[in-house]
Amino acid sequence: MDGLMPIGAFARLARLTVKAVRHYDAEALLVPVHVDPGSGYRYYRADQVRTATTIALLRGLDVPLAVVREVLDAPDGDAVATVLSRERARLRHELARREEVLRSLDGLLRRPERVRYDVTVADRAPQGIAGVTGPVRAAALDDDTGALCRRALAATTARGPLVAVFPLDLVDEFPVTAGLPSEAPDVVLPGGPWATTLHVGPYPELPLAYSALLEHVRERGHEAVGPVSETYLTDPSTAAPEELVTRIAVFLRE
Repeated sequence: MDGLMPIGAFARLARLTVKAVRHYDAEALLVPVHVDPGSGYRYYRADQVRTATTIALLRGLDVPLAVVREVLDAPDGDAVATVLSRERARLRHELARREEVLRSLDGLLRRPERVRYDVTVADRAPQGIAGVTGPVRAAALDDDTGALCRRALAATTARGPLVAVFPLDLVDEFPVTAGLPSEAPDVVLPGGPWATTLHVGPYPELPLAYSALLEHVRERGHEAVGPVSETYLTDPSTAAPEELVTRIAVFLRE
């Protein structure tokens, strides 16, 4: 037991809570050197403070546990640098995403309470879409949809407005198809009545257009049954967020 200290003393040394040290043990990130078989007490060494500090710093940046484990298991400094470089890029992307959301929120709060959207209801012929289908999480709707659209563009040499097909009602995770109109489709948008409107502005503000579209449908006695399609009429890589034009449409019961 020479050089070992109980969990409370170790937590004090590492400037962590006992609860945090126990959690890191449960995740197999910071395993005690010795556990008393009779009492279950955990004992640590002072040289484990470096590992504890590394974990705490990474978790303070919301680095996922799997990545923390990669850093701790890295065989050398070059491997650590590779993992941290990848994580640095992820955090930059996340920061840019959050800044975009804040800009959208600022714009949303400055808008009139009721934004006018022109809605049309018209019959359309069936339309085939060929592309990529993948899971999208409701909690990461914009990010997952954007990643799926990039995959769809990378998988084809054809060009044109990209179309994404969604279910009418969202659950925690659901399939979305993103692609281009095609005569050899992966999914076919049904022919019949569709309600359509245009949204100009950032993608995080699309719920405003959906609200206007579906309220118009309800007020006029139609029934939305889905699917829903979004057609991206401007390129987000070249257009400013406030200049993005998206056509959204929902299929109605005939």
